[in-house]
Amino acid sequence: MISIEDAKNQEDLFQIKSAIMSKKLEDIGGRKGVMEILSLSLDAYKNKDYEKSLKILEPLMQVLKEHPFVSSDDVSYVAISDEMEWVLYQHFYQNPSQQIKNVSLVCPMDWIYRQYALAALDLGDYSTALKGVTEAVQWNPTSAKCRILYAMLCSAEGRWENLLKEIVSAMKYTYRSSDMIHCFRFLKDYFIYKKMYDVAVYCSFLRSRFSSSENVLIEIVGDMVMLLKRTNFDYSSINDDDMIETCKKYGFMPTFNPEVVAVAQDSYEDAFLAKDAGRAAYFAQIMEDLKTEQEKRDAVNLRQLFESHRNPVS
Repeated sequence: MISIEDAKNQEDLFQIKSAIMSKKLEDIGGRKGVMEILSLSLDAYKNKDYEKSLKILEPLMQVLKEHPFVSSDDVSYVAISDEMEWVLYQHFYQNPSQQIKNVSLVCPMDWIYRQYALAALDLGDYSTALKGVTEAVQWNPTSAKCRILYAMLCSAEGRWENLLKEIVSAMKYTYRSSDMIHCFRFLKDYFIYKKMYDVAVYCSFLRSRFSSSENVLIEIVGDMVMLLKRTNFDYSSINDDDMIETCKKYGFMPTFNPEVVAVAQDSYEDAFLAKDAGRAAYFAQIMEDLKTEQEKRDAVNLRQLFESHRNPVS
């Protein structure tokens, strides 16, 4: 257990290092300037100008080469910019003998490295993408998006066992339906590579549970039609028990991690009791997304039923 005196010393050191980093960022407009650069890079990326997207980030990459936040046995520095991911980190990475300092409010390093890796990946520069995504995951180990990006790189390079490892890790922390859709797509690709077509069918079926997008569902149907031509698997025999057992066998979950759901619920309740409306609304939205599409429809139907009983038509 870290002593009060050591904790105070580490806090003082953190403030000094934060001031040093803030000084380094002054030439690009401080943290506000960082966010503006990230936004410009993202715009270029969306326009498929990946080279421009990387070039825009270069000033940030130069600053990050000389950052003062070096972890030690006494203190671990992380950069976790999403609040839910920060709560998850505190839940999964508790270490009473080490202080944790989140530098994101000084500089969102996880976002910077993730954006840099994403642009490099689409540019086909896999070595640069690997450096970027490795840094992103180190700064923010509870980011499912960073780990999914790592899996994308593994897929591009044909490193299938590494892809499986990263997707299983991503699913431990995922709290967005959109990320679950990506996870099951990569799992489907992995099992196709392994010629385990029955399991790939399960992954496609599970993927469909997290999407209401017509385009995604059409893609999933196309995948399943293709897969069913490669196997004698009887589509009508698909059932939850078999899918759950298959998921357990290969080390991944058929739905959101129950620990993540519990963390979101506890965080919502804490914010509600503290009368922190903004934070409570944030976690309420997280809890809403921690459902399959069927669960969301059931919740809507339940609310409609409640409203109809509360406000009967005369």
